[in-house]
Amino acid sequence: MTAPPSSDVVDAVVFLALIVVLFARRTYRMVRGAPYSTGRLFVFSGFYVFLFAVLAFATLYAAYGTWGPRTWALLVPYVGVPVAAALVATPYVRRIVRFDRHDDGTWYYRLPWLVPVVFLTLFVARFALEIAIFGFAYVTSFLLPSSLPTDLLVILIVLDLLFGFSLGLLVGRSLGVYGAYRAMAASSGAGPLPPGPPA
Repeated sequence: MTAPPSSDVVDAVVFLALIVVLFARRTYRMVRGAPYSTGRLFVFSGFYVFLFAVLAFATLYAAYGTWGPRTWALLVPYVGVPVAAALVATPYVRRIVRFDRHDDGTWYYRLPWLVPVVFLTLFVARFALEIAIFGFAYVTSFLLPSSLPTDLLVILIVLDLLFGFSLGLLVGRSLGVYGAYRAMAASSGAGPLPPGPPA
């Protein structure tokens, strides 16, 4: 008789399923056409930034126990990778995003499938690799031992930077859509930025 899954496994699966469903829904809507909302763009990005910060803190805490003050040097790639990805993504998204105004006056924006699918895929890949290496318990606890072997730390850092790259793409997507909308509104007299529907 097979034993039922542990609470760690159930909690991790539910947690990841909720996040993946949320991101997949947003991805689908961006490809098909999503109502433009400045608040929605940046609240969604803010949640992603918060999640990255929590994961980064857990890794850096463990790294400090192993490497001491040298760990602070990791702040350079932890900040640099998302910023670089955002700087590349923002002008690209501004060029490719398309807006349509519906009969009710609401502006919708669309992106090619590649842009939203890339960051969704990187997010899923990052957690899948982490589960394979560290198990389900870490996904829900976000806590690591205060000291880890160097090889595991390097793997964690690489996974975090993969996540950071996808974060930069997401932030660049939001900035690109926002910038393109402002430029379009200014050039066509579309009026002030609409608040948009609730998320």
